[in-house]
Amino acid sequence: MLRAISYFLFLTTMACGIPAWSAESLKLAAVPSDSERYSDVEVLNKYQSLAKYLSQQLNAPVDFTPVANPFIAAKHASRGEYDMIIAPAHAIASVLKAGFNPLCKEGGTVETVFVAAKTSPWNDIKDAGGAKLGLPPFEMLQASLARGELNSKSIETRKHFKEARYFRSQEAELFALEINSMEVVAVDSAMAEKWLKSHSGKIIQRTSDAPKMAFAVNSKRISPEQEKKIEAALLKYNEVETKARKKMDFSLTRREEFAAISSLLNTTPKELTGAQVIEAKQASDLIAKGIVVIDARNDAEYVDGHIKGAALVPYHEVSAKEVGFDGADDKFDLAKLPQDKNAAMLLYCDGTPCWKSYKASALAIRNGYRNVYWFRGGYPEWKAAGYPVETGKNK
Repeated sequence: MLRAISYFLFLTTMACGIPAWSAESLKLAAVPSDSERYSDVEVLNKYQSLAKYLSQQLNAPVDFTPVANPFIAAKHASRGEYDMIIAPAHAIASVLKAGFNPLCKEGGTVETVFVAAKTSPWNDIKDAGGAKLGLPPFEMLQASLARGELNSKSIETRKHFKEARYFRSQEAELFALEINSMEVVAVDSAMAEKWLKSHSGKIIQRTSDAPKMAFAVNSKRISPEQEKKIEAALLKYNEVETKARKKMDFSLTRREEFAAISSLLNTTPKELTGAQVIEAKQASDLIAKGIVVIDARNDAEYVDGHIKGAALVPYHEVSAKEVGFDGADDKFDLAKLPQDKNAAMLLYCDGTPCWKSYKASALAIRNGYRNVYWFRGGYPEWKAAGYPVETGKNK
């Protein structure tokens, strides 16, 4: 009798399309693109359909979590709360260090441009000192691209511009430029070019472009076999999901592409007042002469590998990644630096996207150190050049 009941339940389960076995569910977070909102039912259905499709392809439940803000999604992803994430490029770039591996990109590319009045004398954003600057909503990819461009040019936004303001929409920015309440605005390039067809103005600066959206998996929780299945499923999704009104067309990407985006979005300035900015060869020459070397990364990064002979003095970062940062809430033990403020000192961290050594160098300069060398390329550049490294704890 029991056997008959069990067989009946098995048949019922199979007829309903539910697996007869219990699989651990996978968590998918979806952040809509900058042009989408979850208040639009079609947008919600679009990402729900993707989760359902992946569940079928992987033969495992996929729990869909809608997240409106890319920074919140990246924060939770970095804590290991998601197995998969689809989000704008800046969110994907920010979770690489947490073990996420980008598989596919989607939706074309995004570029930000700085637009000024046609009569303005500026031909570069650095020329526009004292102007009123309008920026896209802070969480948008276009805003991140704009901030990256300003940082790369060593522009301290709060000092360089008379006013810098984030708008609620890019349309509002362009209207502000039209009525002269803003003198320069940073907006999506496609939107700017469309606007310029019927309005007077000129593009004075362009950023590099970035993929609009991407799909990444947590390689700490997703097996290589599952990765391959997910990648294959995404590449054929456009053909399979023929009924969707808002379709997604995925193409392959590489981790290196998003590492470059991370560098672009979080890039440190190329100069630092009061310090000499150096490259690997110069760093090697200085080390050969006995310069004090300070590693500003955290303990785990230092133990994993560091410049031979470097001392660990971690910079605990809370402040924004920008020129003119407010380091009041940051922590850096200045007492561990040389007592002689004329002593030559080299500081580094984890490459051009890492701000810790920039901030540590700036803080040292603010506190009277007069012979600071900032190795901007840091440990990645040193290691790539083949110079000596070591592992283990600080001695």
